Amino acid sequence: MICKICQREFIPNKYHFNQQVCSQSACQRIRQIQNIREWRRKNPDYFKCLGQESVWQEKRRRYNRLWKSLNKKNLKEYEQLHQEQRREYMREYMKRYRQQASNVNRDKI
Repeated sequence: MICKICQREFIPNKYHFNQQVCSQSACQRIRQIQNIREWRRKNPDYFKCLGQESVWQEKRRRYNRLWKSLNKKNLKEYEQLHQEQRREYMREYMKRYRQQASNVNRDKI
C-alpha cells in the first residue's frame, strides 16, 4: 500500500486493514492535523459558544428544566430503582469531602 502523505510503500497494520497513512511520526502528525481540519469543517458551530458560556449555560438550564418537567415519571422510577446506590455514593462522597476539608484545615494550622 502507498502512504497518502509521503507516497512511500508500507505494510498496513493487520488490525487496521484500511490504513492509508504509514506509521512514521511526521505522516501521523499531518494525518491528525488533516482529521482535525476536516472535523471542524463538518462541525462549524461546535466552538461558537466560546466566550458566551453564560448564554449556553442558561440554554442548558432551560432545556434541563423542560426535560425534567416532561419526564417526571421516568425520573421518579429511576430514583426509586437507584436509591440505595445514590445513598452509598453520597456517603462515600461526603466522607472524601470531609477528609479533604480536615486536611486543608490541618495545613492552615
